[in-house]
Amino acid sequence: MSKGGGGGGVQETTSTVTQTNLPEYAEPYITRLMQRAETESLVPYTTYEGQRLATFSPEQELAMTGKAGLAVAGDPTQIAPASDVITNLAMNQMMTPEGTMVPAIGSGQGVARSTYNQVTGTDAAGNPVYGNVQAYMNPYQQAVTDMAKEAAREQSLRQSNLIAQDAAASGGLGGYREAIMQSERENALTKQIADIQAVGSLEAYDQGRSAFEADRAARFAGIGTDQATRAQQLGAAGALADLGFNRQAAEIARLDQLGQAGTARQAMQQQVYDTGYQEFQDQLAFPRQNISFFQQALRGMPITPGQQVSSYQPTPSAASTMLGLGLGGLGIYQALGGMGN
Repeated sequence: MSKGGGGGGVQETTSTVTQTNLPEYAEPYITRLMQRAETESLVPYTTYEGQRLATFSPEQELAMTGKAGLAVAGDPTQIAPASDVITNLAMNQMMTPEGTMVPAIGSGQGVARSTYNQVTGTDAAGNPVYGNVQAYMNPYQQAVTDMAKEAAREQSLRQSNLIAQDAAASGGLGGYREAIMQSERENALTKQIADIQAVGSLEAYDQGRSAFEADRAARFAGIGTDQATRAQQLGAAGALADLGFNRQAAEIARLDQLGQAGTARQAMQQQVYDTGYQEFQDQLAFPRQNISFFQQALRGMPITPGQQVSSYQPTPSAASTMLGLGLGGLGIYQALGGMGN
């Protein structure tokens, strides 16, 4: 309220204060809620003392150690002997049943090129020497031929004696007729001995050639046997190498199975650790969950804060009081029409 005139006046101001108060029945609960929240907020960080991660299981350790051992060991032990067999075969070497290495016959070209009656040199007189003729001829054949020639000489000697006896009986011993007959006999003997030697040599040659052909056939058969043996050894070497790799693969498979069993055990142990850690987290969160629950419960209650409104006016000063009194008296005086009127 204000009043003024002329050059100014005095303005009065009124202040209003509104106070909001919790209901008496709700105030203790809300106070305790705030205290609990403050206490919980001051709790220091809590370290989890349990184990968080599961270590490798014994099965996993064995599996990893086993695989590391296989890696360090290198190729299977069967690879080295298999490689040696293949290398020896490539170098035209063959292993005998006794275990010794000997040169293999090979493709058989040397046997195929060999021919009967091959000249291997010359004798002192310059005559050719057939190296393989004597090797294949029957050593007793010449003895039989020599016996036939000796028999022919003996027969010729008897004929010579008969010619001499006839010549002596006829008085022509030492004559021209006897000489002709003896010459014809000697010529016949020479031809007969030559024929006997030729027949004997031919038989010996045929026998030697047959022996050579049989020997070459046997050698070719040996080549076939040799090639079959080489093929068997090559196959055995491959099978030995495969055995080594298959055995190594089987060992790796067993180690993998062992590792899988260890992984399953590790996973189960990890679940145990995770459960313990989750329980620890639940324990830490339990007081805060209760505070939140309490807060939600209070929010659901019909709590209406009370209000108190207070108005304040400023206290008048002495001057304003006196002025008011003066103005009031003046008004009364004027209302009464003045003292003298």
